[in-house]
Amino acid sequence: MPRLRENERIQLIGMIRGGVSVSTVAHHFNVTRKTVYVTLQRERATGSQKDRPRRHGRRKTTDREDTFIRLSHLRDRFKTAGQTTAKINNIRQNNPISKWTVLRRLKTFGLRARRPACRTRLTPYN
Repeated sequence: MPRLRENERIQLIGMIRGGVSVSTVAHHFNVTRKTVYVTLQRERATGSQKDRPRRHGRRKTTDREDTFIRLSHLRDRFKTAGQTTAKINNIRQNNPISKWTVLRRLKTFGLRARRPACRTRLTPYN
């Protein structure tokens, strides 16, 4: 089921006020009749078609820990996310974080966790 954008919700309200049936409007926007009714009900209650604010989950790391993650990866570019996670979890003791959290924090800073390539050298050391 596609999510209606704000301009589509405005059109939906206009069509209903113009006398078009709910079934026709639902078919036009490829949504269920319940979606039309809920949109009408929300518009009557709030006077607006805008999305209501959504609650996002709490952050697992503090700003200080985010800075630690960033600086540790800037100091050692080949540090893995798992190594950073282990170090932070040793410091925190309770409420551990996952390596995926570390990877997300690095992504916000425009960094990546890298592993050095383990390959045989094609040319000899000089």
